[in-house]
Amino acid sequence: MPEKTDYLKLISEQKHTKPPIEDVIGSFLEGERLQNATDFIKFLRENNMNPRWTSGNNWKVPGKKGKLTCSIGLGGGKHVWQKGFEVGDWSVGDLDGHERKYMDEFMDCDETKEFIWQNIKPCRKCSPNGKYCTKLNKTYVGKLYPESCSFSVQNPDAKELEILKKLVVANKRFVPEKTQ
Repeated sequence: MPEKTDYLKLISEQKHTKPPIEDVIGSFLEGERLQNATDFIKFLRENNMNPRWTSGNNWKVPGKKGKLTCSIGLGGGKHVWQKGFEVGDWSVGDLDGHERKYMDEFMDCDETKEFIWQNIKPCRKCSPNGKYCTKLNKTYVGKLYPESCSFSVQNPDAKELEILKKLVVANKRFVPEKTQ
C-alpha cells in the first residue's frame, strides 16, 4: 500500500465509479489479508454470489430472491461506528440471515458454534456514544446475546474463512417460507 494515499478521496470517488471490489481491494489490503479477501471473493463469484458496490468501501452480496447473503467491508471509512476499523482491515458482515434460522443446521458442530459465538458484536452503530443498545437481544445457535446487533467477522484467517464459507452458503440456501 502506498504510504501517502488519500484513502478518503479513494472512498469518495467510489460513489461515481461503483467499482467491483477487485478493482479497489489492493489499495486497502496487503499480504495475508489481501490473499484471504481475494480468495473469499473468488469463492463468492464461483458460487453465483456476486458482490455489488453499495457505498464507500462496502459491497452487498445478494442471494436467492434478492435476500442479502452477506456484505464485505474494507476499513478506512469515517463513520463513528467504524472506529477501530482501519485501512488494512476487512470484514464480512450481515450474516444474521432471516432470524438466524440458517444457523440451526450447525447446532451439533461445536467448532462452527464457537466461531459464531466468538464473532457476535455488541451494538455500536445504534448508540455511537459508546453505550450499547439495550433493545436488541438475539439468540445465535442456542446462546442469548443481549445488546447485540450483528454477527460479523473481521480479518478472518484461512481456517476461519473455511467456516465462513460454509455459513455463507447455508445462508444463501435458506429462504424462509412466507407467513400469512
